Amino acid sequence: MRTIRTSKAFGFAAALAITVAGNTALAQQQQMPPAQVQVAPAEERLMAPLIDVTGTVISLNDSRIATEVEGRLQAVANVGEFVEAGGVIATIDGRLLSVALRQARAALKRLEADMVFRTEEVKRFEDLAAGNNASQSRLQEVIAQREMVAQDIEDARARVERAEGDLARAQIRAPFPGTVVERLANIGEYLNIGANVVRLVDTKDLEIAIPAPIAVMPFLNQGAAVDVRSGDVRHQLPIRTVVPVGDMVSRMIEVRLEASDAGWIIGTPVTVSLPRAAARTGIAVPRDAVVLKGSDMYFFKVNGDNVAERISADLRNAIGLWVPVDTGVAAGDQIVIRGAERLQPGQSVVIMPASR
Repeated sequence: MRTIRTSKAFGFAAALAITVAGNTALAQQQQMPPAQVQVAPAEERLMAPLIDVTGTVISLNDSRIATEVEGRLQAVANVGEFVEAGGVIATIDGRLLSVALRQARAALKRLEADMVFRTEEVKRFEDLAAGNNASQSRLQEVIAQREMVAQDIEDARARVERAEGDLARAQIRAPFPGTVVERLANIGEYLNIGANVVRLVDTKDLEIAIPAPIAVMPFLNQGAAVDVRSGDVRHQLPIRTVVPVGDMVSRMIEVRLEASDAGWIIGTPVTVSLPRAAARTGIAVPRDAVVLKGSDMYFFKVNGDNVAERISADLRNAIGLWVPVDTGVAAGDQIVIRGAERLQPGQSVVIMPASR
C-alpha cells in the first residue's frame, strides 16, 4: 500500500511540474515584446518537381583561326587582346605574294595587247573576204584565234583576282569580335596553308550547354525560364533549344540556354534545375521564409491576431525560389520572410514594411 501511494504521489508531482513548466513558458511568451518581422503572402502556383543537372558556360564562337596563304609569320596578336570583327590578328610576309600579283597583272596586259592585234586582224580579213581576196577558212581561223585570246584574258583576270586575294589574306582578320586566348604559332615560323595561328573566343555571345536525361525531354519547352546557379550567383535563363537526339550510351540529350546577358565567364560550371514531371498547382511559400535549425525545417505564419504559428516545411521539395506546402497554409496567408530566426511559436509580431 505504501508503494502504491508513493507512485501516485510521484505521478501527481510530475504532472504538476509539466503544467507549471507549460504555464511558465506561456507566461514568458506573453511577456516577450512583439517581434518585428517582414512578411510575404503564400501563393497558389503552378510548379513542377525539379532535377538538378550540371552544365557549362560556352561561347557560340570558339575558333582556331588558320592562315589561307603560306609564308613567314611576321606579327600575331597577344594573348588576352580583344579584336573587333575584321580586325587584324596576324600578318604573313607578303613579299612573294606581291611578286605573284605583279606577274599576274603583267600577263594580263600582254594578253590585252594581243587582243588589240587580233581584233584588227579579224577586221582586215573581213574586208579582204568581202572583196574575194581572202578565203572564208582563213577568216574563220583568225576569228578563232581572237576568241582564244579572249578566253586567255578571262583566265588571266582570274589569276590577278586570286593574287590580289592572296595578298589581302596575308593579313589574317578576325571573323567575329573576340579575345585571343591562345597563340598557336610564333613570329618567324613558316606556315603552310591551313596552319592554325590563334584561338579566338567570342566572350559576348554565350550559351549554357547541359547534358540532361532523356526522360525530362517531354517537360522542356523552348523559351521556358529555368533556375541557373553558380556559387552565390543565380539567374533565371530561357531554354533556347533542346537537341532532339540522345546519346545511345549515356542516354542523355543536350539542352542549350541563352546566357549572353547574364555576365557569365566562359567555362564556368553551373547547376541548372530542370522540370522532371508535369507541373501541378499547389500552395507555396517563399524559400527565404524557411528556417533551418539542426534537422528541423520550418516557417512561421502570422494569424489574424498577429501571432506567429510554426509550420513544418521541407526544403528538399523546394522548386526554385518556392517551397510547396501541403497543409496549414492557404493562398494569401502572411508568411514571415525576415525576422523568423529568433521568433517563438505563439509570440506576437509587428509587421514592418518591406525594405526598399
